[in-house]
Amino acid sequence: MNLCAKNLWTIKNIEFQGLRYFPKAEALRNILFNIGGKVSQNDIQKSIKSLFQTGKFEDIKVFFSKESLIFKVIERPLIYHISIVGNHIIKNSIFNQYLNQLGIEEGQHYNPYSKDIFIKNIKQFYYHSGRYQANVQLLTNFSSNNRVNLKILINEGNLLKINNIQIFGNKTFSRDKIISLLKLKDYKPWWNLLEKCIYYDDQLEEDIGNLTKFYLNRGYYNFHVKKIVNFLKDQNKVNIILKISEGSKYKINRFYINGNLLQYYDKIKNLININNKEFYNKEKIDLIVQKIKYFLSENGYINSQIIIDPKINSKNKTIILDFNVNINQRYFVNKICFKGNELTKDEVLRREIKQIEGEWFNSKLIDLGKESLEKINYIHDIKVTKNFLYNKSNAVNVTYELKESPTGTINFGLGYGKDSGLSFNASLSKDNLFGSGNSIKTSIIKNDNQKYVDLLLTYPYFLDNGTNLNTRLFYNDFQYHLNGVSTLVKQTSGFESDLSFLINDVNRANIGFGYTRNSLINKNSVTNHNNSVIDSKNKIVLLNSMNQTINDRFLKNSLVNDFTLNYSFLHNTLKNLYFPISGNQTYLSGKNTIPGSDDSFYKFLLDTEQYIPLDKEKKFIILTHFKAGFGDSLNQEKLPFYENFHSNILNNVRGFRVNTIGPKKIDIMNNSKECFGYQHNNFCESLDSIGGNAMFMTNLELIVPIPFLKEEYKQFLRSSLFLDVGNIWDARWKDQKNIHFTDFINLKNIYSSVGVSLQWFSPIGPLVFSYAHPMQKNENSQLEAFQFNIGKNW
Repeated sequence: MNLCAKNLWTIKNIEFQGLRYFPKAEALRNILFNIGGKVSQNDIQKSIKSLFQTGKFEDIKVFFSKESLIFKVIERPLIYHISIVGNHIIKNSIFNQYLNQLGIEEGQHYNPYSKDIFIKNIKQFYYHSGRYQANVQLLTNFSSNNRVNLKILINEGNLLKINNIQIFGNKTFSRDKIISLLKLKDYKPWWNLLEKCIYYDDQLEEDIGNLTKFYLNRGYYNFHVKKIVNFLKDQNKVNIILKISEGSKYKINRFYINGNLLQYYDKIKNLININNKEFYNKEKIDLIVQKIKYFLSENGYINSQIIIDPKINSKNKTIILDFNVNINQRYFVNKICFKGNELTKDEVLRREIKQIEGEWFNSKLIDLGKESLEKINYIHDIKVTKNFLYNKSNAVNVTYELKESPTGTINFGLGYGKDSGLSFNASLSKDNLFGSGNSIKTSIIKNDNQKYVDLLLTYPYFLDNGTNLNTRLFYNDFQYHLNGVSTLVKQTSGFESDLSFLINDVNRANIGFGYTRNSLINKNSVTNHNNSVIDSKNKIVLLNSMNQTINDRFLKNSLVNDFTLNYSFLHNTLKNLYFPISGNQTYLSGKNTIPGSDDSFYKFLLDTEQYIPLDKEKKFIILTHFKAGFGDSLNQEKLPFYENFHSNILNNVRGFRVNTIGPKKIDIMNNSKECFGYQHNNFCESLDSIGGNAMFMTNLELIVPIPFLKEEYKQFLRSSLFLDVGNIWDARWKDQKNIHFTDFINLKNIYSSVGVSLQWFSPIGPLVFSYAHPMQKNENSQLEAFQFNIGKNW
């Protein structure tokens, strides 16, 4: 800057020379004085600095001529065009987004200092991607009108393969054992032929960290490893050398606890489960420190500090551990807030919280509240933050940050069946009605055989102690086509209502009352004298014979009113709602008729599933599932057929069409055209099962990660390999007149299949796709290899 003037002078005019693209009005706004006022040299220097800060100028000089101040400027060139060549891994859109963050975009002034930042960061990205030979150039082409074209040339280079990994200095553990601890390999495992043995510097650092932990957890306190990476540029490969110094194994001689621990000394001492003369284990010690901190945080000490001071005796190879504990300030909870609940009312979330405002901070209660919120199916991504109050030295506000999922779904469907004709179904559900936490679900089915309506209302926290109220209303008009001349219509209506009592955080008990009205109408019936039996292939035979005198209620017109006592127990420790990764869920339910009912029966159902993770990342999970049910009459009669168990979507062996497993009906036929199912001489076997009073279904499933699936999609998709086994029986049938009947425990009557399954947590709900191959079946099994349903598979 050249300045020729007095220390103070009056400016009557300000001129700019050299402006081309930068507006003069905007330049004047950066001048820190006004025309007509007194101006000092310091004012001019500040104005020059303000102009430079706009990033639009390369150079600024100031001259004083008479009563005018002249700013002679050199503008930075305007970026006219940007082209990117040679990139394959990084898309142009990603490049442009990053360039815009640096201010490098068309129509903006070009800042050469941004060039070095851009090249450095892009090279660093390629470096972390395993492309250590990547080269990035930014070429400039200036034109006469002070414009510049930018051309970004990228040579992404090749991935470096691992040629060899050498291990030196290992005495206790073999090379194979050490290599097994590393994710970087110099060979292809037999189970992963797609492995490319690519070198990544970040992964090597992680592997060295894991190797160090391995030794430190086995007593090698002075373990050390040195890495050497030799790049073989001509071969595009690297050699990795790990020089290991194992040192000696150290034992813990004893430990001391230091600090003002008040009444917590004994409890903290009990948390330190270290025995004298046991080998040093860093992971165990770190876990002890976490347990102590968590225990103190349960009592309000959320900023406690624990420093481990080891006293090393190199001669005896022993260590004395000093646990220096500073519990610091004790905090109470001033206020609990929720963030992100745009629809859900605050009281719906607050009733799940275990921590009470105004009491000492308790981490366990905070975590239990978070777990309780996670069980609400329309709440997810819950984070807990603590905000310390400056106006209160020992107070903290707790905020639960969360996200809400859509709570309403509407589904419509059309289908066609041979015997049911065109079928229409619709369902509507709303889990968080008006943000109250209450839910309503209804479904409708209409076809030639059935008219069905179901309405379920759930009122969580009907009582303040966590008791829920569930009420269900239903109506079902269903036609059973028994033979060519007889059709049974069952009209069912009723309601169920129960209270769900919270026993503790993982257990609930339900008890309630139900009423069912069953109207049975036999249309076009020729006779009501029938004899029903089961043959050796698990089929019910209805023999229409005028000589039979056994009266069967199955085909009689009747009106049945049943009053039931319903009860159930639910144990739930599942981690995650739709895609559990660990835990158990066990559901035990039952019902029985009470005095005043026309029928007299009972039914029980057990449904339990266990998720067992096989690795720390919980990518491989074993699912064991078992479901069994049994029902029977409390008198000499059978369980009413409309209470039978059936193989529906949630209760089936995959690979078999729903409602085909279990006892089937066989009629005597006079005309083969009357048979819609399978023909056996003069008999016609039905396509669908009429159900039975005993059922068991079980499956063993290995949940595995989907290959090549990006990490962000894994929370929505997962796959599994499964084995399904099960069947449905009628245990009350007996042999009659030299006819062989089904043995209830005969393993020949069990169905099984193996297959693969894909689960997708879609915007409309969980979708399950499966492909199964039946292993054990009977000759008339109705197979359906590919199946699809909405909702959990079990």
